[in-house]
Amino acid sequence: MSVKQKIKFYAVPVSTYCARVRIILRLKSIDFEELLPPGGNYNTTEYRRLIPAGSVPAIEIGGFRLHDSAAIAEFLDEQYPEPAMWPQNVQKRAVLRSIAHFHDTRLEPALRVLFPMVGQSPESPEKITSAINHIVECLKRLDSLVEPSPYLGGDRLSLADCVYPTTLFMLEDVVNALEKKITLPSKISNWQKALYDNLIVRRVVDDNRDAISAWVQKKLLSI
Repeated sequence: MSVKQKIKFYAVPVSTYCARVRIILRLKSIDFEELLPPGGNYNTTEYRRLIPAGSVPAIEIGGFRLHDSAAIAEFLDEQYPEPAMWPQNVQKRAVLRSIAHFHDTRLEPALRVLFPMVGQSPESPEKITSAINHIVECLKRLDSLVEPSPYLGGDRLSLADCVYPTTLFMLEDVVNALEKKITLPSKISNWQKALYDNLIVRRVVDDNRDAISAWVQKKLLSI
C-alpha cells in the first residue's frame, strides 16, 4: 500500500467520531478526499455494500477499507508515522488508550442520550436533569483520569487528545439547546482551551459546531 495514495474519507459533518479522524488526517498532512456516504447517509444499501458495518467514519485507500474511528486512528498513526501521536513508553501509551476508550464507552454515550430530547416538547424535566447529571459524573471521572500539560501527550497532541475536542464543545452546545447549563471541571476546561488553541483542531471544532447548530435549529423548528 502506497502512502502517497489519496484516502477516501467517508464522514458526516455532525459526528464527533468523524471529527476525530479529520483532526488526525490534517495534523499528519495526509492527502484525503472527504465524501458523504454513497446514497447520502450511512444507512443506505449502497453504502453498506461498500462498508458492511454501515457506520462512519470509514476510509478507503486502494482496495483497503476500514471502519471505526479508533481503528482508523491507529492505522493512520502506523501508516503515516510523522508526527508520532503516541508516546514511546508502553505504559504511557496504554494509559492514553484507556482515556480515549473512556470517551467512546462513557462520555460520548452519556451525551448521546440527550440527542432525542432536543426539539421534543414537552420533555420530562426530570429526564433531562438525570441525563445531564450523568454527563457531569462522567466529566468528574475524566477529570480524575487526565493530567494535561497542556495536552495528554505533553507538548504534542496525541491520538487520545484528538478524541475529545468536538465532544467537549458539543455537550455544552446540546445542553444549552435544552436551556440548561453545564460547567466543565477546571482541569478539563483548561485542556479544552489548549486543544482549541491549535489551529487545525479549531477549524474542525468550528465546522462541527456549525453542523450541530444547524441540526439543533432543524430540530427546534420541527416542534
